[in-house]
Amino acid sequence: MTQNLTFLILGLGNGAILAAFGLSLAVFHRSSGVVNFATGAIGMYAAYTFNGLRSAGTLFNPIFGLPSEVSVYSGPMPTWLALVVTTIISVLLGLLCYVLVFRPLRHARALAKAVASVGVLLVLEGLVSLRVGTDPVGVQPLFPAGRISLGGVRIPTDRLWAAGFAVVLLLVAVAIYNFTRFGTVTRAVVESEKGSVIVGVSPERIALANWGLGAGIAGLAGAVVSPLVPLTPSGFTLLVIPALAVALVGGFSSLVVIVIAGLALGAGQSLLSFQTTQSWYPHWLGTGAQDLLPLVVVLVVLMLRGTSLPTRGLLTVHDMPEARAPRHVGVTTVVSFVVGLVLLFVLSGGYRAALITTLVLAVLALSFVVVTGYVGQISFAQYSLAGVSALLLSQMTTNWGVPFPVAPILAALCAGVVGIVVGLPAVRVRGVNLAVVTIATAIAIESIYFHNNSLNGGTGGAHVTGPFLFGLDLRIGNGHGYPRVQFGILCLIVLTLVALGVANLRRSRLGAQMLAVRANERSAAANGINVARTKLVGFAIAASIAGLGGAMLGYEQTAVSGDSFDALTSILLFAVCYIAGITTIAGAVIAGLVGSNGLVFVIIDRQISFGNYYLLVTGLLLVVAIIRHPEGAGGAIQEPLGRLATRLRRPPGSPPGGSADPIREPVATQVPAAEKVH
Repeated sequence: MTQNLTFLILGLGNGAILAAFGLSLAVFHRSSGVVNFATGAIGMYAAYTFNGLRSAGTLFNPIFGLPSEVSVYSGPMPTWLALVVTTIISVLLGLLCYVLVFRPLRHARALAKAVASVGVLLVLEGLVSLRVGTDPVGVQPLFPAGRISLGGVRIPTDRLWAAGFAVVLLLVAVAIYNFTRFGTVTRAVVESEKGSVIVGVSPERIALANWGLGAGIAGLAGAVVSPLVPLTPSGFTLLVIPALAVALVGGFSSLVVIVIAGLALGAGQSLLSFQTTQSWYPHWLGTGAQDLLPLVVVLVVLMLRGTSLPTRGLLTVHDMPEARAPRHVGVTTVVSFVVGLVLLFVLSGGYRAALITTLVLAVLALSFVVVTGYVGQISFAQYSLAGVSALLLSQMTTNWGVPFPVAPILAALCAGVVGIVVGLPAVRVRGVNLAVVTIATAIAIESIYFHNNSLNGGTGGAHVTGPFLFGLDLRIGNGHGYPRVQFGILCLIVLTLVALGVANLRRSRLGAQMLAVRANERSAAANGINVARTKLVGFAIAASIAGLGGAMLGYEQTAVSGDSFDALTSILLFAVCYIAGITTIAGAVIAGLVGSNGLVFVIIDRQISFGNYYLLVTGLLLVVAIIRHPEGAGGAIQEPLGRLATRLRRPPGSPPGGSADPIREPVATQVPAAEKVH
């Protein structure tokens, strides 16, 4: 009992940052409707800034071509002054994010804003990683590190100070929003933006001020709690996921509930981490049970509040590019296959390996085309599902003796079953909330499965026995012949078959139902479409495709490491697919080419060491794609080709107008006028 209480109190440190980040999320959401996935990244940026000022009087400098740290104080800066400077810089960072990214998206839907915030997350993490590296940074303690006795329990005082800090932030936020004119005006803008304009209040200025305030809270929290949390770009950034859980508990509005939930969640995670060391705990679950708790909280809250269909007047049309029907599928397939086959024989060594990686990544990207491009459901868990399949493939081929091609097909089907489980919340949850569920699921899978040494093969990875078919060796090989053309042809065949399947899905009745659900769920249901079943089928198909890609990735790596399938990489792959064109097969191929270690990536990296800048550039391109080019590179290529083909088919002398463009979506996906009435 004493140890349990001790760990509960130890968790108040993490709970304080979850509460503070939850407050920041609520502030961001109040006036601009943004579920800001970059909140943790803002806190991370502030933590590095604060550490540099406090330890050496140097300011973190994000500008390339100049030193990464600039001396602004002779010696270590006083703590209070370092906190003030860090908070001011965080406020400026928030204002900059709003002006450059979220102001142009003011009238976009919440889902587009959330995806843009993912781009900001990638930019900030890539920037800090480039300038200061990714090694953990030790931060000097800020709070007194003594202990007090309470009922025979030795309680660390720094955790109590951290909890007190969260309470102080709460009181300040409550005072601002309940007892100042700014708070009154903010509430007025939230209730009626048009009404506030009539009385002379600028919603944009209020949103700008709230973004500065939200970033200031996140930055102050990151700085103050940084001594209690390992300071790394990725670890600190992903703290936003449990913070989103506590913000959801408070409905992004009740500040008191958010802080209480944050402290409670931090304490609960700490207690769970202690329980993993006890004899009663089933150790086959690994030591990541604490990361299941945010997922459970998110699921319980959203499932209780969600509905099977959106409320009347709430359209679910997302800011996504149009999912055009593939044209000339047969000719395109043959030409693409021949080009891929020629490249496999022409290229060798590292470039052939990069081409094989391109083929595998394109298969993974096609899973995003189905679940996001066709069904309209944002999923950050696809790469995690690929990891599940890859590790299952290792078990099947090495321990159970399942032969090829049965093993990869079974692994893909198992991933499809897991995908259905991941998609179950989509029955009652949609939009940004579903994105929160999937990323929390990805982190839970990473902690429970990928970091579990009894399941992931240990430090050497999980060995995968290479494929043989009727005595034909299809392994990737090693040594002088690496990578073998035979394995490349196998990957090319898999990609071709999956692409054909996705193309036929888009043109099928099921594909039309998916597009109808994506456009408007109430309208789809009114037309006799089973919305829940369509969503789950979409998740199952997409997860199976991701599982097949994961199996090919397992064959390529020969020894699968769970660390390769972390949640941040899954987010990064989603970003690449969105930039390339998340609704088109061409976009999936482009995503494979430019994805990490893909052919184009390797060519550019060997010329200018592009790999170090990949995270930063991907984030920037994602933001640009959301604001300016939502169709992505795939759509940008497909549209002019479609116009050219239309001109070539038009009889000489015929007018340029005429029948509707055949590549448009079916009428069933359009929103009836009646549904537009609020």
